[in-house]
Parts: sequence; structure tokens; C-alpha cells
Amino acid sequence: MAGKSCLLDFEKILFWQQLILKSIGLDYYSSDFQYTPLTIFVLILVVVFMGVSLIDLYLFRSDIFNFTFVLVTFFYGVVGTTRIIVGLSKTKFCAKMIQEAKLTYQYASDSDQEQQVLWRTTKLLKQSTISYSIIFIGGCLLAAFIPLAIYLWNGEKIFPFGTMVPLVDPTTPDGYQLTYMYQISCMLWAPVGLTASQNMYLALLFNICIQYDLLMVNLGDADRLIEANRDGALEQEIRGKLKQIVNSQQRLSNFIAQIENLFSVQIFVEVSSNALQIVVTLFVMNVEIWMPGYLLLLVSTFQLFLVCILGTMIDIKSDQFSERVYNIPWHKMRNSEQKMIRFMLESSQRSQRLTYGGMIPINMNLFLSVAGNRM
Repeated sequence: MAGKSCLLDFEKILFWQQLILKSIGLDYYSSDFQYTPLTIFVLILVVVFMGVSLIDLYLFRSDIFNFTFVLVTFFYGVVGTTRIIVGLSKTKFCAKMIQEAKLTYQYASDSDQEQQVLWRTTKLLKQSTISYSIIFIGGCLLAAFIPLAIYLWNGEKIFPFGTMVPLVDPTTPDGYQLTYMYQISCMLWAPVGLTASQNMYLALLFNICIQYDLLMVNLGDADRLIEANRDGALEQEIRGKLKQIVNSQQRLSNFIAQIENLFSVQIFVEVSSNALQIVVTLFVMNVEIWMPGYLLLLVSTFQLFLVCILGTMIDIKSDQFSERVYNIPWHKMRNSEQKMIRFMLESSQRSQRLTYGGMIPINMNLFLSVAGNRM
């Protein structure tokens, strides 16, 4: 019953994210996804946004501050566009990964330890998705309405982000209102879509952590069986437990490989975009004080940190699993069981990792090398 409860909680988390994606026609994680007029409309909005941004980059090529503001905004468009392209090009694969994540809950036993793992990690996932949504959406709301409040207070014309309507003078009252309304219209769908898609990614990565924790629980059970097997009566039970662990380890390895295959391009683009945002913003702020730059630095650094900390979590779980396998009293088992332990140990030492474009692992070392060296 506890496992079913955790699965229901997990499905509720997914439900709200998919509902948001469905509201903008981009629920590509659904097994019955189909293109709708809303999907086409949003794709047109994306093309218009990217086109307008490119035009603005040309128009502001001699204005370092406005050019940077547009460029940083353009990077967010690149991230969002990449997520859409990846999702729409691999809809069946996205839906398959969600089903695989749900199977993790169904495969778990009713033991207190395994159910505790499910409950603890699902609760952490729920808290993480809520926190991320509040931070990201809240930041967007502040960015949207603070410029309006300043304009109403003293008439200073500040915009939420850098994209301007071409052939419109934003310094005039009408031009400012038109540009501001265009930017607000973009913020009605873009931030919620970015948030929901990020939360779906979070759900899959947290599922990797769950699988590692369940493996370590089963290793503990195997360890206790081996220690209790003094007269050989538990040989079959030990062998069955080891087979279960090997199968679960292979399933986990395949799961990580599929996530790497699905998101490798997306993560490469996101990490690169965040790094470039940090570099460009710091360059401009080195020339002159630029107040929007502080917010841009905060957001870019937070996004980069989030991606890297998730990779670090998985690396830690992988190392813990390898250590647990190494510490099993293999000398108390028969040769056939020892071969299984050797197989598990070798597999754990070459376990799949999430990478930056297949080049280097995504973890805090990457974050420090990018953010630390730039700051």
C-alpha cells in the first residue's frame, strides 16, 4: 500500500507538469501526444521570438548594453527551442522514459527499507519541483512587474528582458507600452513551459537516485543473507537475491544511458548557454555598472548550478553503490556467486554518467570550472 501511495504521489507531480505542457500544446511526455492547432500556434510564437531577437541583435550591434541584454534573452530562447525540438522529435521516447520511471515504484518490494526510500525521495522530488517552480516563476513575475512599477512611479522606461519590437521606438510612450506588452505576452507561456519541462527532467533524475538507493538496500539484504548462511541452507536465496540485484543494475544502467541519449544535446546547449550568459554579462559589468546584469548573473548561475548538482547527486549514488559492492563478503560465497559479485563490481566501475555533450561528466567540477573561473 505504501508503494502505491508513493506512486500516486509521483504521478501527481507528473500530472501537474504535463497539464502545464498540455496547456501550451507541448505535452510530448504523454503517450497519446498529437499535434494540435495550439501546438502550431506556440511553434509560430517561438519562431517569431527567435526571429525578432536576431533582428534586435543586428539593430543593437553598436550598443553594448542593449546588445548584451538581447543576447542574454536570445540564449533563453535557444534553451527553450532546444527543449521543444528534442521533445517533439522524440515524443515516444519521452513517454517511454516516464513509464520506465513509474515501473521503479512497481518493482520495489513491500519491505520497510525500500518503501522508506520511495517515500523519502518522492517527497524530496515534490519539494524540489515546488521550490524550483516558485523561484523561477516568482523571478519572472518580479522581472515582469518591477519595470512597470518603476515606469508608473517615475516614468523611467525599463523592460523585463531584452527583446524589442522591430521598427518601434521604445523610448516613446506608445513604443514603450507596445514593447512591454509584447514581452509580457511572451512571459505568459515561455516561463511556465520552461519550468514544467525542467521539472519533468528532475523527475527522471530523481528516479535514478531511487534506483541506486533500492540497489543498496538489496545489497544490504544480500550481505545479511551471506552472513547468516553458516550451513549452506541459504545458497539458493542468496543466488536469487544476487540475480535480482544484477538485473536491477542492468536496468538502471540502461535507464541512465537512455536519459543521456535523450537529453545530451539539450544539456550541452543549456550548459553552454548559461556559461555564455555569465561570460557576456560579466564582460559588460566590467565596463560599467549594469543593474540588470546582477539579476541575469543570479539566474544563469542558479540554472547552471541546478544542472550540475543533479549530476553530482547521481555520481555520489554511483560511488556509494560501488563501495557497497566492494564490501560484500565475497570470500564466503561459492565461485558462481563470486562471479556475479565481480560482474556487479566491474559494471559499477564503468557505470553510465550524464555528460556535457559526451565530453565530460556533469557535476560540481563542471560548475566550478565554468562559474568559478569566470567570477
